[in-house]
Amino acid sequence: MSDDSPIHPPALQLKRRSVVMGAALLAGLAPMQALRAAEPLEADEEALFMPGTARPTADGRLEVDIHAWIFERERRWGLDAALARYLGLNLKKLSPTARLRFNQRTALFHAESEEGKLIDIVFDGTQTRVKMPASTADGRTNLRLVVDAPRTTAPVQWLQFHGVTGPGELIPRFRGQALVVPAEGVSVISDIDDTIKRTQVRDRREMLLNTFARRFEAAPRMAAYYRALAQVPDTRFHYLSASPMQLYPALADFVRDNDFPAGSMHLRESTTWRTLIPGAEDSRAHKLGVIDRLLTEFPQRRFVLVGDSGEADPEIYAQVWRANPQRIDSIVIRDVTDEGRRADRYRATFEGIDPVHWHILMPDTTAWPLQASR
Repeated sequence: MSDDSPIHPPALQLKRRSVVMGAALLAGLAPMQALRAAEPLEADEEALFMPGTARPTADGRLEVDIHAWIFERERRWGLDAALARYLGLNLKKLSPTARLRFNQRTALFHAESEEGKLIDIVFDGTQTRVKMPASTADGRTNLRLVVDAPRTTAPVQWLQFHGVTGPGELIPRFRGQALVVPAEGVSVISDIDDTIKRTQVRDRREMLLNTFARRFEAAPRMAAYYRALAQVPDTRFHYLSASPMQLYPALADFVRDNDFPAGSMHLRESTTWRTLIPGAEDSRAHKLGVIDRLLTEFPQRRFVLVGDSGEADPEIYAQVWRANPQRIDSIVIRDVTDEGRRADRYRATFEGIDPVHWHILMPDTTAWPLQASR
C-alpha cells in the first residue's frame, strides 16, 4: 500500500485553478478575487455534516456548532487495488457483499474537497435559514450560532437541520444534527477503536483489514454497559477517535446497528492516504483538544472518560484528570494488552490519583465498574 497518494492530485488542482483564473481574466476580475469567488454546490457535489453539540443558553435558545465537509466523489481504482494488494485481498474473488463493503469504506478517501462552495442551513420545524461560510481549500465550513429551540413539550435531545443549495430547493439533500447537551449532568467521552469496536490498532495490517474489509465487530458487553449509563437523566455520549472523518458514515452505522447510545462524533480531519494512520502525537493532540473543548463548553457537567490500553488513552486521560480533578468522575480503561491493574504502566500513569477514580476493565469482567445511577 502506498501512503503517498494524496486525495488532491497537484495536476488536477492546477488545472481547476487555471480554469477559474482564465474565466476571471475574461471577466476583468483580479486573480485573487476569482479564487475567493463562492458559488452554490453543483449537482455532483455533496456535504457531510458531523454530529456536533448544542448548548442551551440562559434565554432558552440553543447555541449550536455546525461542521461540514464539501466534496465531490471520485473513483480511483488504482488506490483501491494498491490497498487490496497490501492487505492480501483479491477484489475479483470477494463476495458481492464484501466487495460492496470495501468500496463503501474507501469511497470518501477518493473524494475531491471543494473550495469556495456555499450551502444554507435550515433548522427543522422552523423558518430559520442561515448561510454557512464559503468552504476552504480543504472543503471545510464551520459555523457557531444561536437559534430558537424547537417548540415541543418533550425534552429535545437532538437539534435537526438540513442543507439546501438554492432558494427554490425544497427537498433536503444533506441532513445533519447536533446533540443537545444540558448544562448539568454526566458526559461519557468514549474512544471507539478497541474500546467499543474490535480494531486491533497495534497490528497495522489487521487494523486496516478490520477497518476496510471486515464487518465491524462490537467489543463484548460495552453496548449494554453504555445503555445502562444512558438511563440516567441528562447523560450524554461523545464518541472521540483518531479515525479519519471519511469513516464517519460507517462508524455511525456501527453505533446505531449495535445499539450503542447515539452521541456526538469527534473524528480526526484527514484528506490524504498519507495521514490515514496518525502519528502518536497527532492522535494525542486531537483527543486532548476535543476533551478540552467539551470541558470548556460545558463547565457544570461531570465527565467519565472511557478508552482502552492499546495506545495512549490511559496516559491522555490521566493528564486530563490532573488538570481537571473536580470535573472527572472516573476513568475506565478496557484492557486489550493483558497487563492488569497492577502493571507498572498503570501504577506510573495513575500515580497520585485516588484508585477509586480509575478502573481497568479486564476481558473476563462482567460488571461495569461504575454505578449506573446516582
